[in-house]
Amino acid sequence: MPDIIGIGESDMDLFLKVKRLPEKGEKVRARELGKMPGGIIGNFCSQVARNGVSCGIVTVLGNDENGKLALADYKARGIDTRGLYIEVGQTFYCVIFIDDSGEKYLNAVVTPLISPSVERIDFNYVKEAKYVHMCSMDYELVKAVADNLEGTKTKISLDYESHADLAGYNNWSGILCKISILFINEDGLRNLFSDRKDEKLETGEMVEDVQDEAVRSLLNLGIEMVVLTCAEKGGFVYQGNQKYSYEAFPVTDVVDTTGAGDSFNATFLSCIVQGMHIEKAMEYAAASAALTIMSVGARTGQPDRTEMDSFIRDKHKISNEGSAK
Repeated sequence: MPDIIGIGESDMDLFLKVKRLPEKGEKVRARELGKMPGGIIGNFCSQVARNGVSCGIVTVLGNDENGKLALADYKARGIDTRGLYIEVGQTFYCVIFIDDSGEKYLNAVVTPLISPSVERIDFNYVKEAKYVHMCSMDYELVKAVADNLEGTKTKISLDYESHADLAGYNNWSGILCKISILFINEDGLRNLFSDRKDEKLETGEMVEDVQDEAVRSLLNLGIEMVVLTCAEKGGFVYQGNQKYSYEAFPVTDVVDTTGAGDSFNATFLSCIVQGMHIEKAMEYAAASAALTIMSVGARTGQPDRTEMDSFIRDKHKISNEGSAK
């Protein structure tokens, strides 16, 4: 059985290269870079497999060409697809614009097949996993899975994003108390506490003590670990009374930031499942995210553990040489 099972969206991503986004009423020429499988959960599962951890996915695809391509990609990566099902209809897809800096601008084209139906989930299969991972795109799906897994040995990790469905602490606190690992970035943290009208969280750049206070309130719900990512600034992992920090690896040749967070989350959780210490897991996760953004497409540049090791050694060597000077 898979050690980690992802539950949620799969999609197909159409990538377009632009120098910049158009202003109102303006036309900007674009160049098509390609069509590649994507989706937060799909990307996550792909990177778990790249880490050498057994992985399954519970998702839905349409019976169209995009669905066939996505299914073939999962199978080629060795991902268990027993929880995947096909419906008549159009697979969820995204149109992604990439500017000259490598930053992405994502447009999700919603179809009826954006999320798997709770009624189609085999929870006997899901309960065999050590961890189930989900994102905050579908509130009812996350709630149903959390309710069904309550009292079992299977733990839940959640990626809470700034565009969460039914956003806010008042809606999500009843779910968060059932979560073991919460992945969240600075924008997501603001979004989560938006209904509490906390001015310190809402205005400007959050200082570290404000972040700490917000995260501690989440740990008090019963969450075992909160992973707070802060893009190029690095981030923090909170566990009990412990707080660990990590630095992001500098990348000068950013090509496409799509999927960086998914790769980070997948690598971190894979390391934890393998019994690795948090500090080492953070380093591998940061390396995974850095390597991912050097290629077009969320999965194209996803590294395996050997590639991460090589990347980390090279970065440390450069850092040590710089310090010696």
